[in-house]
Amino acid sequence: MDEWDLPQWKKEVESLKYQLAYKREMSSKTIPEFVKWIEDGIPEDPFLNPELMKNN
Repeated sequence: MDEWDLPQWKKEVESLKYQLAYKREMSSKTIPEFVKWIEDGIPEDPFLNPELMKNN
């Protein structure tokens, strides 16, 4: 960043604008949903349910 020319600065500004406009989800919402999704899938997942692993 010491000696950037104008095109590099424009590219950086466009990248920052894109990142600012990108809709993000709060981790306080998504983490509990992700944990619930994992817990709901345990009965069908042979890697997480040892009983299913025995049947393979």
